[in-house]
Amino acid sequence: MDSIKPLAPSRSVSKSKRRKQYWKNRERRETMERLKTDMIEIGEGQKRIREGQREIRQKFEEIGSECRRLKEETMNIAKQSDYNQTRIDLMFSILKAREDNNFAHADHLTGLLRSVKIPSPFLFLIFGISDFIINLANASYYKEGNIS
Repeated sequence: MDSIKPLAPSRSVSKSKRRKQYWKNRERRETMERLKTDMIEIGEGQKRIREGQREIRQKFEEIGSECRRLKEETMNIAKQSDYNQTRIDLMFSILKAREDNNFAHADHLTGLLRSVKIPSPFLFLIFGISDFIINLANASYYKEGNIS
């Protein structure tokens, strides 16, 4: 009876298989954990990239609105400059007409000067200053005795 061998595999063989499977599974688990942490890091990096893109987009929008505002301001300054030049030309024409003793023409030009429209609400100060200059010129002209 000593010659009968058991049909089941020996325990030592199954232990080695289990050991191999354990190490394979352990390596897989470690690889999966590494992949998970890598994916988390990649996700965080993508979040930072999206935030950076949003900030850049917002800055571009701010720059665009600032550009539009500056363009509008430049146009207003150009209009004011044209307006001021027109008024100065009229003032010099008034002074020239008075110098030539052409008072009817000077009166007409003074009326024109007062009727020139202000292109911007911010020019009321300039309008007031130019009226002050006209009134000062009129007062000094009348004081000199040029008109009786």
